[in-house]
Formats: sequence, structure tokens, C-alpha cells
Amino acid sequence: MPRGRPVAFVFAVPPGVDEVRQGQLLGELGEYLSDQIGRRVVIHNAVSYDDLAQGIASGRVHAAWLPPAVYVELDRSIGLRALAAAERGAGVGYFCAFFTVVESRVTTLDQVPGHSVGWVDPNSAAGYVYPRLQLASLGIDPATAFEQEVFLRSHSSVVRAVVDRAVDLGATFVHLDPSHPRKVIRAGWSPAPPDVDGSSILWLEPFGPLPADVVATRRDVSERTAEKLRDAFLTIEETVGDIRAAAQRHFGTGRFVPVKPRSYDILRNSLEAAEGKGVEVLASLRPSEPV
Repeated sequence: MPRGRPVAFVFAVPPGVDEVRQGQLLGELGEYLSDQIGRRVVIHNAVSYDDLAQGIASGRVHAAWLPPAVYVELDRSIGLRALAAAERGAGVGYFCAFFTVVESRVTTLDQVPGHSVGWVDPNSAAGYVYPRLQLASLGIDPATAFEQEVFLRSHSSVVRAVVDRAVDLGATFVHLDPSHPRKVIRAGWSPAPPDVDGSSILWLEPFGPLPADVVATRRDVSERTAEKLRDAFLTIEETVGDIRAAAQRHFGTGRFVPVKPRSYDILRNSLEAAEGKGVEVLASLRPSEPV
């Protein structure tokens, strides 16, 4: 590299489904962050959660948008500086849960192994990652637990597959009323997709509440740069035009808030419980073989 040429600041994001559209959004994000921190920002679009974790652990990546479980695992192993979190809906508990039909013989989580399951997508938090982590924390290895696994690409498609008996179980999001822990405000099956009777669904023990995705840097990033990056995300809702819209489309929110460290305790405890029962921690973040 020529002497005097500034080194780019690498910001990584998880893989997305729509790669063409995502590339446009990430280009806009890179320009915005470059202006905000006064340094050229290169966006690295990770091909997998492993790629995302290895990039920041190795130092090839300086900062990243991290799903909560990846953030917690990296923070435990190398230490990170959390800057901002995606805001969740106020007053709603965000959980995930396995579900089946009321006639099913599966009524508890320990009965899940040996059955077929419908997932949303390998990058879906509530529809793939955290239900697997829930099993791992109970000592059930998600890499070997299922007779068959299929990806159906949407929560409604998973619900339909379960109701049609194409798979035995599904996994989806559940928004619960904090004052009534079993009261469903919204879920993958509520409101029910067309031609699906929501009362036919039996949902198992929920896992959560799940914390928000987090923007974090390595510890060796200067405090000044970290502060500028934090402020860039905390004020992104005040921008106009493409940047705020790009954040909304890519991250699912146009508003970021300070991180509440204790909200990640449930994931830390689950990862430690999985390890204590001999289940590989990162098994919940990777597709099983074969899929």
C-alpha cells in the first residue's frame, strides 16, 4: 500500500437475502458513515455469521452490525465496545417459540427431537437462530435433533406448512404483553395467514425476551472514532431521504438507542448453559447438514 494512504475503516453487516438491493443500501450507508466519522468507510457484506464473527475477531473488520447472539459470543471471547442498538417496539416483549398444531404429540421442548421442522431463513433471528439456541441451552444439539429441516423463507409460509402437516414443527416470533406473559399481541400465526385457523396452533415455551441487534466496535478502535460512529447511528433518524430509508429497509428500524447491557444476559446465560451441557455454542448460528 502506498505510504501515506489512509487505511479504510471496515464496517461489516450480516448476510442479506436480496443481494442486489442490499448492495445499493450498503453503498448509501458507507457514504453516510464516511461523512460522519471523517474517514473512508468500506462496508463488508458478510457471507455468513461465521464470516462476520471471524472478520471482527481477526481485526480485518473494525466494527459491525451484529445479531445479539454473535455480539454476546464475541464480547465473551475478545471483548467489544457496544455503541447503539436497534429500537424494539415499546411495551412489547419480543420472543421466539416453536409451534405445532393442537393435535400434535409434541407438547414440550424435550419432545422436539426426532421431528421435522420448518425454518424461515438461516438469517432469521426468531425463525431460526434463537429457537436453536433455546434447544442448545437445554442440552439438545440442534445440529442433530431434527429428522428433516426445510427453509420456507417467510413466517407465514412456516405457519402454513405446519397447519398443512408438511412439517411437524415451526419456529417464529411472538410478541407478548409484559403484564400477561401468555397473552399474544402478535405472532407468526396471529393474525393468521389466509385460510389458516389461528386457534389450531399450539405454541411451546417461548424464549426471550430477545434483545436488539447491536452496533459494536473492537476494543482497539479509538474512543474518538467509536464516539463518532455511535453518534452517527443515534442520529440516523434525523437524516432525510435515502439514509434513513436505507436503515429502515436493511436493519428493520430507522431509530437507534443506547445499549442496555443487561438485556443481553439471557443470551449469555443460554450460551453458558449450552456449553455446560456439551453443546457447541455456535451450532445455533449455522444451518445443519444436510438441509
